[in-house]
Amino acid sequence: MLGKIATFFKFVSDWFKSDLCIFKYFYDALVITNNNIILATPLIVFAMFSGIYLMKTTETARPAIAIILLLFFAITAVFFAGWFYTIKLAVDSSDTTKFIKPAANTEEEKNSERHTENMNDDAFYLLKQFPTGVGEYFLQFFFMFVIFFLLLTLVVLVSYKLAYMLIGSIGISRPELFLALSSPDEMLKLLMSLTEEQKIKLSNWNLFFLFTTTMYSFIIMFWAPEIIEKKDSVINAFVNSIAKLFKKFFKSLVIFAYLTLLYFIISVMSALVVSNLWGFIFTVIYFYFVVYAAVLVFLFYKKEFKDEE
Repeated sequence: MLGKIATFFKFVSDWFKSDLCIFKYFYDALVITNNNIILATPLIVFAMFSGIYLMKTTETARPAIAIILLLFFAITAVFFAGWFYTIKLAVDSSDTTKFIKPAANTEEEKNSERHTENMNDDAFYLLKQFPTGVGEYFLQFFFMFVIFFLLLTLVVLVSYKLAYMLIGSIGISRPELFLALSSPDEMLKLLMSLTEEQKIKLSNWNLFFLFTTTMYSFIIMFWAPEIIEKKDSVINAFVNSIAKLFKKFFKSLVIFAYLTLLYFIISVMSALVVSNLWGFIFTVIYFYFVVYAAVLVFLFYKKEFKDEE
């Protein structure tokens, strides 16, 4: 009896270590993130810069909003073109298996080996490759974010129409809603003035919008890796990434659900703390999570799609 139990647990242990187990990606991505934690540096710089940029432009006249938005898309494209390229290098150059790697035959494999050697010799090597990614992928990511914003606007508009039909009107005028969104105090005043029925409808609206925007995020999960790996046009990458998503739908859903759960836990815990020290700690955890999420998505894409091809 004990022998059968030991055999069962050994089988489970071997399965978790094998490439067939999707949970292995969670651990491998953690190893890659820890070995390349310097990837958080450009993320922190971008978050600080974009925050300052958006605060400085809040009082700008309305006719200039389109220009400000395009400049923000350009800034965002610069960052993600370089950052996602370094994420790709980190994933390609990391071998989390215990097996001996075969000799490099293709030009891509030789480049990966060269990057690995350089990363081992220079801790700042990935950051030095950031401009290369900007030069190669800036235009694709610029148009990607323009299309992303347009599609997101469409999703919000469709969600609004569907919510109005399925849930009904909350009884709040647009000026009241925009005023409430301007500050937490105004939002609290609005919530205090609502009836119980209105509060229930507002909660249902929030859940419906959360569901639709989450599904949108899930659908475009492989858009960026497809652009980086295939160097294809934005539209072709968008279509092909969705095709790949449905090709490995269950595994992709598990990856997305896992990252969503982690994000939810971090958000809830950071909202509950009142100490500045804990607030700082959760900010650090959040940046670590963003790097980990990007590494996990690129690792999953590489193993499930790129290596298969």
